[in-house]
Amino acid sequence: MAQVSFTTEANTKDMGKSDYVQIQYIIENAKQIDNLEAPAFPNFTIIQGPSQSTGMSVVNGTMSQNKSVSYVLQPKHSGKFTIKGAVATIDGKQMRSNPVTINVRSVSSYGNSQSPNNYNPIPLPGWPAPQPQVEMEEVVKPGENVADKIKKNFFIKVDVSKKDCYLGEPIVVTYKLYSRLRSDSRVMTNPSLNGFSVYDMLDPNSDQSSIEKANGKNFTVHVIRKAQLIPLQAGDVSLDPVEIDNDIYFVKLDAKQVAATGHGLGSLLDRIFEPDPQGTPFTQHLTLDSKPVSVHVKPLPEIDKPADFNGAVGKYSIQATVDSKEIDTGDAATLTVTVKGMGNLPMINAPTVNWPSDMESYDVSSKENINKASAPLSGSKTFSYSFTCSKPGKFVLPPIKLGYFDPAVNTYKTVQSDPVHIEIHHATRRKSLPLPMAAATLVAGGWTKNLVWIISSILIVAMGIYFLMRRKFVGSAAVTTSAKSAGRTKDTDHAKVNGRPVGPNGTKTTPAADVSIPLQPNIKPDPLKESKELLVTGDFGSFYASVNRAIWKSVSDKLQLPGSELNKFNISAGLKSKGWNEEEILQLKNLLNECEMKLYTPEYNSSDVAKTLEEAEMVAGKLVKN
Repeated sequence: MAQVSFTTEANTKDMGKSDYVQIQYIIENAKQIDNLEAPAFPNFTIIQGPSQSTGMSVVNGTMSQNKSVSYVLQPKHSGKFTIKGAVATIDGKQMRSNPVTINVRSVSSYGNSQSPNNYNPIPLPGWPAPQPQVEMEEVVKPGENVADKIKKNFFIKVDVSKKDCYLGEPIVVTYKLYSRLRSDSRVMTNPSLNGFSVYDMLDPNSDQSSIEKANGKNFTVHVIRKAQLIPLQAGDVSLDPVEIDNDIYFVKLDAKQVAATGHGLGSLLDRIFEPDPQGTPFTQHLTLDSKPVSVHVKPLPEIDKPADFNGAVGKYSIQATVDSKEIDTGDAATLTVTVKGMGNLPMINAPTVNWPSDMESYDVSSKENINKASAPLSGSKTFSYSFTCSKPGKFVLPPIKLGYFDPAVNTYKTVQSDPVHIEIHHATRRKSLPLPMAAATLVAGGWTKNLVWIISSILIVAMGIYFLMRRKFVGSAAVTTSAKSAGRTKDTDHAKVNGRPVGPNGTKTTPAADVSIPLQPNIKPDPLKESKELLVTGDFGSFYASVNRAIWKSVSDKLQLPGSELNKFNISAGLKSKGWNEEEILQLKNLLNECEMKLYTPEYNSSDVAKTLEEAEMVAGKLVKN
């Protein structure tokens, strides 16, 4: 074995103030190392360390082994500084490594190829930020109480952003486990958080951890749950505790083991060389829960509350637009109202729209785009109002207002959109393009795509002709049947002239009751007539709009509901009272949803169009029945 050595090495002795230096304390050829202690670095900031490394080499038959502890330092100011050597007990003998002197200049040497000693400093952006260290407390020395050790080094805290808030005002609650012990922990009971609308800001299954200081010591902190809560009721509401089941691992030392090591585990550097203390391991089982936390929820003030207030709390803006400012009478259009801001966005209902007397709105849908990781919740909520107009002219939708409560200033505020101008034209007969041209305009591309669309359009036209011919055939069959019935009557009854009976001498008679059978019984008009004509012309966008309008109109006629009450909730209840089952109502809703989707995402193919028409005929047939 080679001779034992203990040295201090620096990768540079001349550097700039913003550069880094690596200091290594290297012990070679030692059999046993005890209580290695590094000096203080008063003129430097520790960027990283201590880090341990070990090695061994054989040169000319001589084996050499080494262990080292290294730090990465950055100077606090310029000047010439001496870094003292480290102290360690090596093979029972106390030794000190050599000091090193570092010259720190005010100008950085980064990027200077003439730096002394071939120094290649580490760029600032690529070097990790200094990380605080957590000293684990798993060793139990003689006389130490395990319960006290757990109480000081293992506990749950519940952080609440506000314990006094308004109804509807979002608050953030975070359940954290603080630990300086080694453990295996499992969440047994998650807080139910009753009385709040809950939006998790982190995945509850993710183990997000950080280092925080508590009671003057660094702890490893595990986030059990972090959520944003929107209070749903006024009063004092208690946040339920979280319950965690834990197995905590300890090592018990006796008096002899303490004497052998001198200081138990001693310094942090001792533990680097002795990561597994020699002692008796044991496990302590513990069920831990948090203390309940109460939140006082204040009701919103009644003074100065806007008449149209619908529960919005936070800070918002509002905007209104229409998909087209020029439409034809009877055509469906969409008014889009977007609310942006931060607060209880998911709880905001559709703002009231004051429609002109000749306009009718029959459905409202909403879509959210909310950042749940921000506090309070931020983003937008968009409401889409479908409407039609029965009279041509120029119309103005008045500004749409949104009243909200701003908890930052404890005041109600109102924002409004700009007025929306719409021009309604007389419905004109749609001019259809030649079939190949209409197919070519639907999908841009090469001959192959156009050919597919041409074939699809021909199939749709054929289906349309089939439906029209089928109707004519049914009508002809009815006429033929009536004629045959009249022929049979001729053999037994008096002949008829112009549908009126005549006597044997050809004179007309007036019967007491008209017994003639009408050729056209009381047949209700086909609500899908326009839709089928649009299908034949290849105008698929207008086809879906026409089907949507026809079905809503049929529902309105059947249930005798005004346009202001036409929504999917009311029609479900109304159709149930008419004897419709859940499957039939679902079929109607799916048809309306399909049509609405095609109005906003105009992608068409022949199979979808044919299926929509088939389902529309089935639904319309049920709606027109008495």
